[in-house]
Amino acid sequence: MQLADILTNPVTQRLSQSKFCIAVALVATTFALVWEVVHGRATEWLYGLYLAAWVTHAQASKRAAIARDALPTPAAGDTP
Repeated sequence: MQLADILTNPVTQRLSQSKFCIAVALVATTFALVWEVVHGRATEWLYGLYLAAWVTHAQASKRAAIARDALPTPAAGDTP
């Protein structure tokens, strides 16, 4: 596994816009949290919001994947 695999679509091997946006958001929010900690302005609310945002994202992503995988797949001979 390469670092580029984190940001690419496994089917097309092209940059995934959604994966890229999530990675940028993770880096930005983590940087903001660390910045506030270093400057002594971090509160428990900031930690809570940071964790809540990423736990919510993870759970929503898993729920979407489960729903997507539960969709019926058309048979090879079926045409709409």
